[in-house]
Amino acid sequence: IRNGRLASSAKSYGEAARLERTLYKAGETGLLDVLDAERSAYSADDTLLQSRVSIATDYIALNKALGGGWDGVVDSTTPEIIDVTTGPRFASRAVAQ
Repeated sequence: IRNGRLASSAKSYGEAARLERTLYKAGETGLLDVLDAERSAYSADDTLLQSRVSIATDYIALNKALGGGWDGVVDSTTPEIIDVTTGPRFASRAVAQ
């Protein structure tokens, strides 16, 4: 919903900037008004792009969290993390002492 509204907003700001340029060419408005309208249009475009990047990033994070694309087999008999109680280096030290 938010992304759709941002797209609509960016389109409206772009149209406003286009109209300001037309008014400027006709001598009806000043350059600062044109620059302000263009700044607003670029800002709206930037916000829309940030929203799209955020959606893609969140989708990737969710897919990874849910194990998307994982086809491997998990061996539950071997520990994933080797720590002080399961590490082979500690077993060799105990034998050497």
